[in-house]
This record gives sequence, structure tokens and C-alpha cells, in this order.
Amino acid sequence: MVVVAVALVSPRTIAVTMPILTMFALVSTLRQGRIEDLAQKRSAGAMLAAVMLLFALGSALWADKPSAVFESVGTAAGYFVASALMTTAILHEPRRNAFHIAEGFWLGLIAGIVYLGIEIFSGQIIKLTLYRLLDVPREWLRPPSFFSWRGNELIAISPVDLARSIAPIPLLVWSAILALRATAPQGRTRLYAAGLYLGAGIVIFASEHESSKVAFVVGTIAYLVAVWRAGVGSTLLKIGWVSACLAVIPVTLALHRFELHTLPELQYSLRHRIVIWNYTAEQTLKSPIIGIGAGMMYQLDPSGVKADPGSIFERRQPHAHNVYLQTWFELGAVGAALLTLVGLALIERLQRLGDRFAPSGQATFASAAVMAAGSYGMWQAWFIAMFALCASMYAVALRANLPDGTALDTLERPT
Repeated sequence: MVVVAVALVSPRTIAVTMPILTMFALVSTLRQGRIEDLAQKRSAGAMLAAVMLLFALGSALWADKPSAVFESVGTAAGYFVASALMTTAILHEPRRNAFHIAEGFWLGLIAGIVYLGIEIFSGQIIKLTLYRLLDVPREWLRPPSFFSWRGNELIAISPVDLARSIAPIPLLVWSAILALRATAPQGRTRLYAAGLYLGAGIVIFASEHESSKVAFVVGTIAYLVAVWRAGVGSTLLKIGWVSACLAVIPVTLALHRFELHTLPELQYSLRHRIVIWNYTAEQTLKSPIIGIGAGMMYQLDPSGVKADPGSIFERRQPHAHNVYLQTWFELGAVGAALLTLVGLALIERLQRLGDRFAPSGQATFASAAVMAAGSYGMWQAWFIAMFALCASMYAVALRANLPDGTALDTLERPT
């Protein structure tokens, strides 16, 4: 409950709290004498993800700065292992434990949403008050452009400062709704779920984070399609995922060639991203097979950044703002192929969970896929940890809905 609530207040905390959650899950497993549960056979998706991480680690052989590869891949591998261990531990917890964890999960999410709602509609009165009471020095607040001062008095904070805090909501809301199915007061499940969904939607659309808005809408569509036909939803997800992973370069080049970045009707940040994506795609074509090495995008000389001809935007590298494009740039076609297989394996497994659990899983996957397409960088610790937390909370919701003695494998059916 605390971790999820704090994640919406300060999402960078997930980089620390996710390992702490994993530690508690492992301690619980050890205390119950269930250490053998952690040795369960891993899914195809997990094995493929491990292969991708190994390939990323191997890119140190051709990277200009191998230490950057070790740092980036080491961070990702750490959170991958933490999520895998926590998910396995949670799925083997007694249901009474999972029940209370699931309660804490959606209560924490509601608390975080309420906090963000107050901040958004009050001009961040809570944060302003705390900063003033604590007399936080001006040099501590970053970036400076987000904060307005009158002399030494902080008078306003840009709403963009809350954008990062919105990102976890569309990734967690679908699992929270599934958790509510098992833990909400009897007869009020739909009321609680509707309230959580509406609250999340209001906060997301009142915010300045455009990627979360798209992720929430796409997640909603994926959920409704899966409720209607989980098989159809799975097929659409596969088509979208393959397109995102393998067609990202021609698509981003085409967006720029059609000069969509010059259209004033489009949102400013989208227009800027079109310029960034185009430049990154052009650079990717210089080493399209194996890329330049994991994490190497951030090691490029920023002095090489050039203004886009005829545009108010900069091309802005190093920062792709697109995980699929960054994968191509750093790991080439090999990395993109592995990422494609990881996603396809996960979509397949979600469908096998059946009509009861597939909608929340598919909606979560769709939201996460959209978030990866337009926000942040693939090696940022808090960003990776956010996806790890997302997977773990889905496992919490899933376990809370399963009677004791029900193995996850018994739910899966051939597709």
C-alpha cells in the first residue's frame, strides 16, 4: 500500500522500493519453508528476456564504452530478476496473504490518485506548502524551469512537474480492478471498480502527461475487446506489438517526411518527438544489425545535436523517447527481434489464462506497450522498476482471485 501510494507521489522511489518489496516476498517464502517454489520453471517469455539481456551484455564487445553497457544491463537484469522472484513468490503465497496484499495495492493506488487529484486541481498546494515549510533551497529543485520564484519565495510549480507521477497509473489500474474483484466489499465490486477507473481517468486527463492519456485509452479498448473475445484481443495485441518492434524505423521516418512536425494542430510534445525520432532513426541506419551497444545512446556527444532545418525543434540526441527505436539504435535488428519474441510470448501466456483474467492482463500489456513508445529511456532505473512493479502487482491480483491449491498452470489452456 505504501509503495504504490508513494510511487504516485514520487515515482523515482520505485527504483528503491521494488527491491524492498522483493526482499519481503523472499523473506515470507523462506519463513514458510517454501524455498523450492522459487525454483519453478520459467515461462518462455522470461527465458527470451534473459536471452535478450545476455545479448545486450554481449554488446560490450563492440560498444565504445563497455562500462556503460555493464551499468545499463546490470540495472535492467537486477529488476528483471527481482520481478521474476517476487512474481513467483506471490503466486505461491497462501491466499489469505495475497488477499491482504491485494487490498493494500488498490488502497495505495486510490490514495495516490486522490493526492494527485488534489495537486492537479489546486496548483500543487501540498508540494508548495511542504517546500515552503522546509525552506527547500532553490538549487535543490530540478529542473529550474518548472519553479517560479518571487525573490526567495517559491510561488508556483509547473503542472509538467507531475507528469512522471502519472505514468504508473495506466500500468497499475487494470491489475487493481482485478484485485478489487476478489477483495472489495461483497456486492460493491463494480461500484469500487468504476470509481477507481473514473478517478484514474480524471487525474490522467487533467494532467500534462500525454503518453499516459494514450496508454489509458488504448488499455481501455484492449480491456473491452478482451472481455468480448480474448482471442481477438490477443491477435490485435500481437499485430500491434510486431508493428511497434519491427516497423518503428520506417514509420518514424515517414512521420517526418510527411512534415507532421510542422502541423500546429498536433500537440507540441508529439511534434518535438517526431523530430527526435526521425534523427534517431537516421542514426540507426548506420549500424542496423547489432547496434552501437546497450546504454551507448547516453554516451554520445551532446554537442553534435543540430537544429532540424525549418523547424523550431532540436533533433535532441541522446534521448530517443521510444523504447522500440532505442532498441534498434543500441541493439540493432537482433535486439528488436528478441524484443518482439519476448512480447509475443507474454501475450500468448496472458491469453491462456482465460476469459476471467486475460482482460486485465491484456489491458496492462497494451498500456505498457504504449508507455514504452513515447516516454523516457529504456535503461532508466525507475522506469524499468515501474514495469517490474506492474508485473508483480498483476501477480498479486491474480493470486488473490485463486483459491488455495490452484496452480497457475491449471488455468492455462492451449491456444
